Amino acid sequence: MTDKGKFFAKFKFDQSKAGFVGIEREQFILDRTTRSIIPIVHQYLKHIQSLDNAIDQNRFQFGYELSACQLESKIGPCSLGKIGQWLKESDEILESIDGELGLSRMHIELAPESIPLDIYPDPTGRYQKITKNMPREILAAACRVAGTHIHIGMPDMETAISVYNKVIAHTDKLIEMGDLSLGKRMELYRVMAPRYYPKTIASTDELYRQARAFGFADDPRKCWTLIRISVHGTIEFRMFGATESIGQIVEWASRCYTLCF
Repeated sequence: MTDKGKFFAKFKFDQSKAGFVGIEREQFILDRTTRSIIPIVHQYLKHIQSLDNAIDQNRFQFGYELSACQLESKIGPCSLGKIGQWLKESDEILESIDGELGLSRMHIELAPESIPLDIYPDPTGRYQKITKNMPREILAAACRVAGTHIHIGMPDMETAISVYNKVIAHTDKLIEMGDLSLGKRMELYRVMAPRYYPKTIASTDELYRQARAFGFADDPRKCWTLIRISVHGTIEFRMFGATESIGQIVEWASRCYTLCF
């Protein structure tokens, strides 16, 4: 298989999930007593793994981010009409775990400058490689920002490119819609990802050319633009801040869905 073929093989489209929605929420782990952010998500996830048989993994998934202080919770893919209930049930699972561990979580899109900069001990070594020579300013930005990512399923790459080119015209309005910190989160996001603003993709050849030029041909997840075609076979919207409000997330997801179809 050619390098180009290997690149496109990383994208997993599922026609049966076209139009389905997935939500990823980033949140910080807190010491319940001191209310300080702590790098303890590995212990949190270890406890979740012990409960795997009690959690419907087709609906709810929990994982890590670059910062060892952040937990990622995911729901879907599911229909747009189900995401509110699924988000509620996901929160209930985590609230139960919070009580068992004596911890808490905080949905804020910008952590304080005093946050620990511990990196999650990613077993694949991906985060260690990413941060090996990363300047402290960029590492701090990456650890401090948290968001809500919305995925809209696409049937194939050609459709994904067409929809992507249509929705990126709304980038600025979506940034404004998802801003919960008076622009401060986006300021740090731009430090972390200077090439944050999505650009038109004329064809699959153009997508691969961009991937090689901007360093994500080996790993499409290294494309940090605010709207991207993700390896999950979705259009991913990454400009929304972290929020505790399920209603707000449903509103964001509804807007993204409407733009795609």
